[in-house]
Amino acid sequence: MVDIESLTVLLRVLDDSLAELKALANIIQSSIEQIEADLSTNSLTFPSPDSKFSLESEAPRMDPDIQSAGSLITSAAAQLITLVRPAPITLLEISLQVSLQ
Repeated sequence: MVDIESLTVLLRVLDDSLAELKALANIIQSSIEQIEADLSTNSLTFPSPDSKFSLESEAPRMDPDIQSAGSLITSAAAQLITLVRPAPITLLEISLQVSLQ
């Protein structure tokens, strides 16, 4: 039988995890909105991954405010992946990234 204290702790951890997921999603969303605002202010278009690479096409990504927002997005996305992926899969993936030669 599960005691009430253990169940309370489990529910608090689940609430904290959900809050963390939501906070990371909010960071991503607000960073996208920041990129959108900067693009609009500077009359730029964010490059598509399907577009041909050139210095001109990458100009929006070189904007300091867009770079800052992009860094927040990639950091939050990495934390989000770590939070939702089962730990054994994360360990397996990390172990496959290392080569001992």
